[in-house]
Order: sequence, then structure tokens, then C-alpha cells
Amino acid sequence: MPDLVRRLAREVASRMRELGFDEPNRQVVGTLLEMAYLGTLRSEEGRFVKGSLTYANPKRPNVDPPHLQRAAYPTFNEFKTPEILTIQTLVKLACAIDRWSASIAVYSTHPNEITAWGVVDQQVQQNVGWHRESSEGYFGNPGLLTVTMDGIGDISAYHGNLFLGGLKAQTFVSHENDALESKIVSKYAIDALAPFARAIASVVDKDDDEAGILTDLTGTWANCVARLCIGLRQRGTGGAFLLTPKPIKRMLQVKHPFSYPRLGDAAILHVLDKRYLWDVENARDALIDNGAPVPANLIREISLAEADARDREEEITGAVKLVSSLAAVDGLVLMSPTLSIAGFGVKIGSTPDVTAICDSKNFSHRGSRAKKIDLSQFGTRHGSMFRYCAQDRNALGIVVSQDGYVRLITSIQNNLLFWDNIKLLARDNFSSKAASIYKKRREFRGSNPRPLEFGYTDLPKTIDHLMKKLSTPINRNYLVNN
Repeated sequence: MPDLVRRLAREVASRMRELGFDEPNRQVVGTLLEMAYLGTLRSEEGRFVKGSLTYANPKRPNVDPPHLQRAAYPTFNEFKTPEILTIQTLVKLACAIDRWSASIAVYSTHPNEITAWGVVDQQVQQNVGWHRESSEGYFGNPGLLTVTMDGIGDISAYHGNLFLGGLKAQTFVSHENDALESKIVSKYAIDALAPFARAIASVVDKDDDEAGILTDLTGTWANCVARLCIGLRQRGTGGAFLLTPKPIKRMLQVKHPFSYPRLGDAAILHVLDKRYLWDVENARDALIDNGAPVPANLIREISLAEADARDREEEITGAVKLVSSLAAVDGLVLMSPTLSIAGFGVKIGSTPDVTAICDSKNFSHRGSRAKKIDLSQFGTRHGSMFRYCAQDRNALGIVVSQDGYVRLITSIQNNLLFWDNIKLLARDNFSSKAASIYKKRREFRGSNPRPLEFGYTDLPKTIDHLMKKLSTPINRNYLVNN
């Protein structure tokens, strides 16, 4: 395993250079990754350790600060007495500093010595965004390099929202497969969702934007599927989802028939609610741009539309939690292509063996001559899904392993296709193009300095500012004028 840690260190250090950073060097990256990896193998009070480490220079911890800092923006908070980071120290700090809400700030002045010097707070927004639990924008970690301890022997490295590499199930991972956004899987969703796109376009009187609405629907569909897999992966049990418009009943044993259309319905209606909200907001903005007064009934309609859209998001969250829990029991969850549930605890019966399945990575280039997957490396859960999808050419199978890997199986042109290591979290894969964008943005901000602003209104944004304003009321003329 140390060889894999060293390989990951080389990759991460190389990618940091491509991003334009001189530090941390490969030796420091290796020390940090090895410590994080060994930390995941330790337990504290019967639980394995999970945590987050952010490498940042205490003198300039935020390498790419925004010009406007919102209230929930992460900040570095220093310890009064920094500590040399050891495995024991890391375990204690990781138990105290929950990785969902914060990260341990570390730095090195010597290659083999790393110091824990503080805490990066407000990581909740990033984690909520990464796990697709909110459609609102979120902030990336402001340090140079972040290493997350995600499970036993499972670590990942990031710069901001850019995935630099990781180790999972004793395997080196440099890139995640964005199968849910692929043309083949998107086509599967489009075929199922097209009638709803036409209906929404008609209701909001946007027949000329049916294609855009369909894009929104497929994006929401992919987001829901990813969230189901994330929820199941967090449970650590493994499980599977089978989507098909017409199940082959003789091949399936449905232990718990269960009609639950709420997730699929909420996903479709969410697009309708968001589209309507955009329409009423655009109507308000057009009046403002033309210098016309905004009617009170339009303001009220916007408020009501916002509440509907927000409620629909919460409905999706609740439905996702339920459906992902159904997949944790023995057997798979049977669904329609529009994500309506038909049953859970479903077992796939005896079916003919599969002789060949194509790797999706080079299928688009080589077709049926694409590289074939070695089926012997997979267990019974994967094997039964392979066999069913080989018989039901309209099916899409998703398998979540106990080790956290997510795999997808479907058919095209009488070929069974396989995607491995599917990208679920809403983070960016590393590429030279992505590195260039990050680097140019940082250089632009550095060459165009502006006074740091806090929030959007003139209200005090710090306690010191509040107390200085004690005898200076804010200007409220806008309330009179409007």
C-alpha cells in the first residue's frame, strides 16, 4: 500500500505544479497522504477515524480569496499552541473536528514534520454542495491542498473543488467516470422524460424552449440518481438499483412490492417550479430595467414561487433518503426510468451467464470491438445485474459496493456496457483545461486587487462594525421611496 501512497503523492504534487503552486513539494505531500492513510486504519472508541486536513501557509492561508466575502465563507482559526502532527495527534483532532463542518489546518517547514496550526470552519456548505443536497452555490476549501479521510484506506486530495486523486479499496484513482452525464445514459433519461418536457413547456408557455427544459429534467434526474448512490454508499452496506420500463417478471422475485412515485414526480415538478420562478423573476427584472413600478401582486407571486421551489427541493431530499434506505436491505430496488419505485428486496433469479461486456470508456471509439471487462473479478451482486441487463435491453443497472465503488450497466446496439468508478460528488475532475482556468482566475484576482467587501447590504457585517455604528442609524430611505 505504501507504493500506492507514493504514486498518489507523485500525481498530486505534479497537479499542484500544473496549478501554478510551488508548494507543498512531493515529499511533504507524501508525508501528509501517508499520515492521512494510516489515520484511516486507526479506531477511536470503536469507530474508524474520518477527517479532513487542509495544507495552508499560516501567513497567507487563503490562496484565492473572493472580492466579496459572504457570511458563510470559510475562515482559518489559529490554535494558541500549534502541535506537531503525528498519527496519534491526527486521530484525536479528527475526532474533535468533524470533517463535515471543519478541516484541520496544517503546514510544514520541514519535509518530514507537519504542524497542525488551526481549524478551517464553515465546511458544511461545501459538503452539502458536494453531496448534492442543495442547488445553491458553495465555497471551495480556501487552502492549497485538502486531504479527506473518507473511510478505511480511503483518502482523496483536492484543490478547492478540483479532485486531484485518491485511494479507494486499495486502488489508485486519478479520475472519476462521469457516466451519469454521458451521452448514452443521458439518452436513456431523455427518452423517458421527453413527454414531461413537452407538458412543462406548454404550462409555462415556453414551447420554443422544450429542449432547454428537457436538459433541466435530465440534469435533475442525474442529480437524484447520484444522491441515491451517495446515500447508499454512506450506509456502507452496498446495494443496487434497477431501472426498467417493463421488467421481465419471470426473472425477478419482488419480496416487497411497493408503489412509491414521489421521488420521480418531485424531480419533474421541481423543474416546473424552478421554471415558473425564473419567469416571474424575469418579469420583475424587466419592469425594473424599464424604470416601471413593480406591482405588489407580482412581488407576492415571486415569494410564493420561491416557497414552492424550496419546498419541492425538501421533498426530493426526503424521498431520496427513503429510497436509498430501501436499497440497504438484501436485494435491489426496482424502479421505472422516471425513478418511480415498484418494489424493494428484489432478487434476480436464474438467468443465462454473460459472455462479454464492453468497457464504456472506449466503446464510443471502437464499438463492439471495445475492450472487454473481466467478469471474474466481480461478486454475485454484480453478476446477477450483468445477467439481467443482458436479457432486458431497456434496463439500466446501478450497483454500489460495500467498498464504495459505484458501477453502472446498460445496453446499446446489442452491446452490454459497463462504467466503473462513477463520479457522484459534485466536484470537478482534474484536467489541464481545468487547471488553466483555476490558475488564470487566481492570477486575475491577484493583478486586479479590490477592497474586500462583506455581504451585499450596508448593514454591519462584524461585531466591531456593529458597535461602531451604535449611534449611526442606517439609511432606510429606500423603504420610503418604494
